Amino acid sequence: MPTFEGGVVQGSGIPLGGLGTGSVEIRPDGYFHEWQVFNLDMWAPRQPDCCQVKPPVMDPGDLAFLVRTQQDDDVKVRRLGARADQQNLYCFAWAHSVAAIEFDGRFPIARLTYRDADLPVAVSAEMFSPFVPHDARTSGTPGFYAAFSLRNRSDRPVTASLMGALKNPLAWHAEDRKLRNSVAQAGGTTFLTFRTGAEGDCRATVGSLGMSVAGGEASWVAGEYDLFMGTFAGTVSAWSGTTHDSMLHRYREAGRLPSLRGGRDPSGLLQLTDEQIDALPPGRRKALLGRLMQYPFAYYIRQRLEELDGRSAVRTPRGQAALLKAVRGQLDWVRKSSRWPRSWGGGALASSVTLQPGESAQVWFTVGWHFPHHFSQKGYELGHMYEHWFGDAEEVNRFLASGRRALAAKVRRFAGALYDTTLEADLADAWGSQLATLAKCTWWIRNGDFAVWEGLGCCGFHTTDITYQGSFNILALFPELQKRQMVMGSRFQRADGRVHHFFTPDLSSVDKGFDRVDMNQQFVLLVCRDWLWTADRGYLRRLWPNIVRALDNIGRLDADGDGLPDHDTRRNTYDCWNFFGTPSYIAGLYLAALKAGIRLAGDLHEPGQAQKWRRELARGVASFDRKLFNGEYYSLWVDGKTRDECCMTDQVDGDWFAELIGLGGCLPAERVRAALAAVFRYNYRPEEGLLNATYPPGRRRRAATYRNVQASSPWTGIEYAIASMMMEFGMFAQGRQIVRTIHRRYERAGRFWKHIECGEHYYRAMSSWAVLLAATGFKIDAPRRTLSFAPAVGGPFRAPWFAATGWGRFEQADGRFRLQCDSGQVSFRSLRLKLPCRPAAARLAGRKLAAKVTAKGDAVTLTMARSVTVKEGQVLVVE
Repeated sequence: MPTFEGGVVQGSGIPLGGLGTGSVEIRPDGYFHEWQVFNLDMWAPRQPDCCQVKPPVMDPGDLAFLVRTQQDDDVKVRRLGARADQQNLYCFAWAHSVAAIEFDGRFPIARLTYRDADLPVAVSAEMFSPFVPHDARTSGTPGFYAAFSLRNRSDRPVTASLMGALKNPLAWHAEDRKLRNSVAQAGGTTFLTFRTGAEGDCRATVGSLGMSVAGGEASWVAGEYDLFMGTFAGTVSAWSGTTHDSMLHRYREAGRLPSLRGGRDPSGLLQLTDEQIDALPPGRRKALLGRLMQYPFAYYIRQRLEELDGRSAVRTPRGQAALLKAVRGQLDWVRKSSRWPRSWGGGALASSVTLQPGESAQVWFTVGWHFPHHFSQKGYELGHMYEHWFGDAEEVNRFLASGRRALAAKVRRFAGALYDTTLEADLADAWGSQLATLAKCTWWIRNGDFAVWEGLGCCGFHTTDITYQGSFNILALFPELQKRQMVMGSRFQRADGRVHHFFTPDLSSVDKGFDRVDMNQQFVLLVCRDWLWTADRGYLRRLWPNIVRALDNIGRLDADGDGLPDHDTRRNTYDCWNFFGTPSYIAGLYLAALKAGIRLAGDLHEPGQAQKWRRELARGVASFDRKLFNGEYYSLWVDGKTRDECCMTDQVDGDWFAELIGLGGCLPAERVRAALAAVFRYNYRPEEGLLNATYPPGRRRRAATYRNVQASSPWTGIEYAIASMMMEFGMFAQGRQIVRTIHRRYERAGRFWKHIECGEHYYRAMSSWAVLLAATGFKIDAPRRTLSFAPAVGGPFRAPWFAATGWGRFEQADGRFRLQCDSGQVSFRSLRLKLPCRPAAARLAGRKLAAKVTAKGDAVTLTMARSVTVKEGQVLVVE
């Protein structure tokens, strides 16, 4: 008997869709899951009372692709997917699934190679959204591409056809869905669009949805009943007995669709008795048949009659009456179906090509949507940013189709650079995979406000303590959206200086979580980081009063005057785990925030404020080491004479952020390394990951921490952050091991792109971008025009870099540094590098630059005579 090697069924994949548009997920089974585009379900669960309804049912097969090949009389049809529940062996024994799928998911592209040795063509696909760094407008397109490649691997010509079939979910909860489907053609592309004229209290699913196809010879079905689209439609009639009707049968026979334009539900077209049909005047009978023949289920009945009795069978009045009765029988059968009345409206597109031996062709599909009625739980309409650019789904598909080659080139170039590194694949997967959250969890509403769900449908939006770890990639790729989040949050700072926790139920109000004492410091550090990356003085000046109030508020928590908070420190991002007295995590954040405040005060020429914070920082740094260091690491907290000696992974979190953004830490480097070594020694478990905290052997346990659910769990957002910190502090191997363990844990759970904490697709896990920053030593100080690269490992090195204005790749080997700009630009006057020898010259696009070179050990600084801008397509070489 056959043997099979099973594995975990992958329950996550690459989300397809734009920033704030909702998404559809392509998974390794080749099918499309989690249609979260309808302003309902997990992506938009908080609805007004009038719209407390379930979202449309969109099963994996409701968008499905098939391939048909023909060589002479040898016809094969394959479903381009690998799910047992999508096959019907009773009536579609010939419609096999492909033997296997090789799925390469590297956000934003999913590459699928369909394995089937019996097919004469090799079939593969790239599925992706137009995700283009520094172009939020394009990246906010509500749609995606499915670009198929066909290659004739046989020694004979082959005719190949690809078909995509899509269910119609519009106006799902309306009694009368008022569906209107249409087909249009322009510039070699065929567009199928579903629209609705439905109204009602719940308009979440009122909008439009559509597809397009280009490449080869197109054919289509504008509208059909689900039952005849390809699953099962058995009927019993007096003239034909029991039959099975499906457009798939005819597609198998002809290799194309009938190109019919029936665009409205035909159920009301033929409600006549036999006697009324027989009595129809010739003109009305002919007109009625003309309308009905635009629907495949009726058109194929006519074909069957003609196949049985010749074309003359339906030309006589009697034959036409018989045809109408047969069609009515099908309609009556549909009306009795449990799926009625929502079963009409799906459509399909197909494209055929003829390939000579060895010849290849591409067939491009796009899928676009437009559902503007995004409501707040408060009752008003939020809408979507994409409404400013598109009037309906056909406009979305026209945009995607017209720019497909240019946009595909940009997306492929970005994806290629993102994973182009001499570092291990696990690290590239870390910083690349969690970008999926930007497609899965973002809202970008009509007024321009942008935010990220903390967890998909869970908690709230732009949670300050999660943005702190998770927003590095947003700043690098779409800086205006990150700044928009921060300005939104600043409006809700409390009069006493406390910073907001998260937005709920929409982006116009926040919760009451002002008691968390880490968020003020994190707010200050975030603004400082954004300033260093963008040099946006208007942004900094706008948020400066918020910074002052935030730091003053935390300063008031220092009752004993030692420069560290020591009361009201219980609540924090670990919201089920209380702290007391002076916690290392809270106090360390305060020191880092003071250092950030000093830098910002200097740049804004606020000397009085800077001097005040310098005094507080000096006092706090001295106290921190004396009060909290226990000889091995920093204690969890100290409250008078009581100490909790739990070893917390996040104990020097403030220095993590400050070092990562180039501000520099506050604590002695040797102490930080000792703490990180203890964290790895006690908290890392190869079978679990990096736990948030443990008690080392011999340390006294405290009730508030011992066996605490959050203390004893691994959170990937914290794991990635501290792994990156270890890389910054010379512990690259340990950091790399932590990342490997995260990925093994999630791969074996079938959730590689679906990390959890408080909800799935958790925002904090986007801290994985810190792995890229730490491994490359990439730092930017735009106000001071300084750019730094310091790879964490020696030897030949290559990796991508992303600034707020451009991106590219850099490499260095044998004392030579090469900076390539692939998009946008990056400017600097001072370039800091880690090189084994002093370079002699710097050249930009072949032109020598005047520069002063200084070196200390392997740290080299090139100070240019004037500011340098490396533009798209240019290369800077230092050697």
